[in-house]
Amino acid sequence: MKTVAIIGGSQTSTFKKLGERRGLIVEHHSGKTGGGSIENHFKRIISQADVIIILKGAIKHTSMWAVRELAEKMGKKIDYHDGFGATGAIEKALHLS
Repeated sequence: MKTVAIIGGSQTSTFKKLGERRGLIVEHHSGKTGGGSIENHFKRIISQADVIIILKGAIKHTSMWAVRELAEKMGKKIDYHDGFGATGAIEKALHLS
């Protein structure tokens, strides 16, 4: 099974359920960060993922740039989803995997 990291939004259980139905393991991060290094909030989830999907409308720019930079450093596939919907994000992940 491929592992997909979806960054942004707040539908963790929906992302996981839809991903499971399509044969994917989904890890979700809301994109919100507290104190400390922004990159540290995303290292684990990105390192475990085969594919990263960023929900552009549901994440701060600083988080989006940190995720993009980490994905590039780790050689991970990354794509951006314009909407907030779980179905669209999962479909993008399937096309990348």
